[in-house]
Amino acid sequence: MGVVSILEAQKPLEKGRILDSIPVNGSDEETFTLYLPTGFDENTLNPVVFVFDPAARGKIGVQPFINAAENYGLLVVCSNSSRNGSFDRNFNIANNLFNTVFNQFSIKEDEMFIAGFSGGSRLATAIACLTDRFFGVIACGAGFSAVPAYVPSLQKFLYAGLVGTADMNYSEMLRNKKLLRELNFANTLFTFEAGHNWPAAVEINRAFDWLYLKHPGKQKDTLFKNTLLSKFKNKYDLAVHYEKTGKLLLAAENYKRVISAYSNFFNVDSVINRYNLLFRSKRFKKANKQLSKALTLENKLRNKLLTKLNSDLQQLNTIDFSWWKKEVAELNALGNESSDSAMQDMVKRLKFVIVATIYERNGPDPKYWEETQTKMFTEIREIVFPNHTQ
Repeated sequence: MGVVSILEAQKPLEKGRILDSIPVNGSDEETFTLYLPTGFDENTLNPVVFVFDPAARGKIGVQPFINAAENYGLLVVCSNSSRNGSFDRNFNIANNLFNTVFNQFSIKEDEMFIAGFSGGSRLATAIACLTDRFFGVIACGAGFSAVPAYVPSLQKFLYAGLVGTADMNYSEMLRNKKLLRELNFANTLFTFEAGHNWPAAVEINRAFDWLYLKHPGKQKDTLFKNTLLSKFKNKYDLAVHYEKTGKLLLAAENYKRVISAYSNFFNVDSVINRYNLLFRSKRFKKANKQLSKALTLENKLRNKLLTKLNSDLQQLNTIDFSWWKKEVAELNALGNESSDSAMQDMVKRLKFVIVATIYERNGPDPKYWEETQTKMFTEIREIVFPNHTQ
């Protein structure tokens, strides 16, 4: 799939192609990346998803949404200027982006979505909370900011969380799901086997399928309703696949979502029966117990590792790297010696959080790091991920 330059972008915008470096109105530096679905019609109202990547990588942020864009006619817009950092700065960038898109395109106000990955996820959720103008949030790989006003409470949007089981923010997303459930806030959490990366296109598609099932307009759309049976079967088959391959927690999650999402459209008694059998099985109880054990140990070890990191970051010239070699060796042994996937994923999460925390504390741009910061990051990364393979 090609990428269009800023000069080409001055021509009538091409459909079905990533359009990069499009200028934001009133700014000499801010730009965004755009994808127009092949069915885009400038003379009608169009749904849109605004995407925020933590490193301002517009093309990277747009790509996972292309299939969903084609399925649902979505305009995909990703900032090339918003990155991890000050919320106020990013709010201004987002506001400029919104104004540009609303001035250039006719947008369906009841089909506006906002999405992000990692720090971009926290930003997207904060914007949704402050504006309450979006129908749905797609929060990938991270949950909420620590600022109470940026945490969902009484807003009307739907929240779809997505996180890999080896993502460093996995346990956080589980806690957020529990919090939203206690608040009776409409939400779901998609978990899948992956680390801290943008979700694959298939996961983004599932999130939009869930969101659109709850959209009042779509429920009256004949074309949309004609696709429901195939989507229902697809989601059910995925749950069955997870169960047959021994991934019982993923199976249970997907059975439950099929039941809650499609019960208004189809008879789901057989799905309920299958879920109940799984839930009562010894195998599932064992898997659930293993996850709880891994999460408890993760919390303990994470506190230990981050306490040491905080201390080392205050005294970069006197770091005992042998301590880190010992701790990482013990982590590797814990993962290698266990046949328990929950424990193995926990080890992956902890190893990633060590490196990610140093990177975050040093600052978003390594070219501005001091020599001692670079040395610490390089040496510990080599300990955690030899040969820089992650």
